[in-house]
This record gives sequence, structure tokens and C-alpha cells, in this order.
Amino acid sequence: MRWQRGITLLIALIALVAISLGGIALMRMVDTGVMIAGNLAFKQTASQAGDTGTEAAIEWMTANSEQLANDVAAAGYYATSRAACDLSGSRTPNPDDDVVWAAGGSALPTCGMVAAAVASDRLPDGYAATYVVNRICDSEGQPNDPAVFCSAFQSSGGGSGSTKGGASYGQLPLTGTTQQYYRVTTRVVGPRNTESVVQAVIGF
Repeated sequence: MRWQRGITLLIALIALVAISLGGIALMRMVDTGVMIAGNLAFKQTASQAGDTGTEAAIEWMTANSEQLANDVAAAGYYATSRAACDLSGSRTPNPDDDVVWAAGGSALPTCGMVAAAVASDRLPDGYAATYVVNRICDSEGQPNDPAVFCSAFQSSGGGSGSTKGGASYGQLPLTGTTQQYYRVTTRVVGPRNTESVVQAVIGF
């Protein structure tokens, strides 16, 4: 009958609309999944690229070991821990205690640190990285100066009753090889506003 054919057409149209809406929702889910996967990949690449800042810092420190008692701001090296600095830029609302991550910028009054750039040929395409190095000391100067207190690791030469190694702060009572602690903080920026801050503590 004519009215039955009309109902069939109406049901078919409703089913077609439902299928279309389902298809659109599925496409949006797929697009969202692809976007999330892409963002995670960019974030992971940025985190891995953070190692280049640590490597660049170690290379500079090795080549300039005689300068490590004092700040070398042009190289992003600071001989004190700078506890007042907000290294991630998210710890406090005060922008004056942030590190200036753009190499060659002007230091802010509370923090006073400007980062050094990692060479672009060490980084993936589309990424840029800068870093700062802090010697874990309370003031500039030679670490064996009684007025300078540094966090350090000292290993003993061994023997009966000796301590083979341990961390200490300030003046070190043991004899042996002493390594100073340095903190390297690297900021990496990449595609889609990707940003990663990587930190490493090294003995040198």
C-alpha cells in the first residue's frame, strides 16, 4: 500500500541519517587519535633531544675546565646553584625569577641566568634547544676555598677502614678524587608548540 511505502521511506531516511552521524563521529575519533599520537611523538622527540643540551654542556666543561670556578654567562655556565631561579617557569607567578631561554637575551633581575644555544646540527629538524649549567655551590670561587660550600662526591683510595665513596657538603674530610656536582637544564621547543624541559645532574 501507498502508506506502507511512505513509512519504509521514512525509516530508510532515519537510518541513513543515523549512519551518516556515526560516520562523522568515527572520522572525528580517528582524527583526534592521529593528533594525539602525533603530539606524543613530538613530545617524545623533544625529550630525547634534551640529551643534546647535556652533551653540549659536558663538552664545553671539558674544554674549559679552568673556568669553572666563576660564571661564564656567554656559555650558559653559572658557578652557583641559583636557588631563586624558576627553571621551568611554572613554579612561581613572578616572571623576574625565570631563566631567559632565548640565547643572547638579557638576564632578568631575580634569576640572572641566560641560556646558551645547542648547535642546530645536533637537533632533529624543526627543534631548537638551549641550556644552562649550575655548579651546585653557594658562591663563586675555587671549591677548596673555606668560604665556598659545594655539593661534591669524593672517592677514597681504599685500604683498611677507608670509606670508598660518598656524598658530602662543604669541606671534605676524606682524601681521594673529588668530583663536583653540576646541574644541566635543557629546554627544547619543537613543532605544534611542543616544549620539554630536561634536567641532569652530573659529576665532573
